[in-house]
Amino acid sequence: MIKKLGTIRETVRIQEPLIHCITNPISIHDCANIILAAGGRPIMAEHQEEVAQITKTAKALALNLGNITDARMASMPVALKAASQAGIPVMLDLVGTACSSLRKEFAGSLLDLSMPSLLKGNMSELLAMAGEASHGIGIDAGVQDSLREENRLSLAQLFMEKARQWNTVIFITGKEDMIVSAHRCVCVKNGTPAMSRITGTGCMAGMVCAAYLTAAEPFEAAFAAALEFSIAGELAQENSKGPGSFQAALLDAFYLLDRGQIEEKADYQILF
Repeated sequence: MIKKLGTIRETVRIQEPLIHCITNPISIHDCANIILAAGGRPIMAEHQEEVAQITKTAKALALNLGNITDARMASMPVALKAASQAGIPVMLDLVGTACSSLRKEFAGSLLDLSMPSLLKGNMSELLAMAGEASHGIGIDAGVQDSLREENRLSLAQLFMEKARQWNTVIFITGKEDMIVSAHRCVCVKNGTPAMSRITGTGCMAGMVCAAYLTAAEPFEAAFAAALEFSIAGELAQENSKGPGSFQAALLDAFYLLDRGQIEEKADYQILF
């Protein structure tokens, strides 16, 4: 499995796919750079009058609900419809759907318009979208919603059912990441608390997913992205002194990550 996942990045680097991102200004710079590090070519167009044209020239579309604005709420459905018509894979990052009814309702309207290939969010955000009780604190997941040993299987079964219902793959981020399809579920245990000490790491992980969607099916793309980005975080922590140096080290570690490091450090559990 790990060896197969390792070919995804290699394919992306050979093909250099264009990734159209409509995202927030807080992490847009980091999102563009992580796509470049993955081997893709980012374009961050968001004007309503150009997004359909841009999306149709891209190999994947990444939508991120962070810091949502009227302008992006107008452009995202246009881009999503264009991607659907062109058969282009889509990653939707459900930032803030646990704390904002505006974002939750808007996300629901996007799902009704065209189901993305991959839904990403933290546990609180995905619980909220699933109609379950959630306890998000701002855009962060609440402690009550954490993935734990005693709820691991029940949450896996809940989201496998949602993946079947929605006909998509779900990538749930946290101390442990969970990737879920209608019939499969894996938990990635790599990572470091340092990744939560800088802004934008969740957005960056979503962009890696979008790049990898151009070279793999959604489950494998999300699994590879979660595993590689989390391992890069561990390596970055070894070579940094604090949040500032960690941010730079994270980009370097992800860019330089090789198959040997992935195979050596991969820590995951297949649940189904």
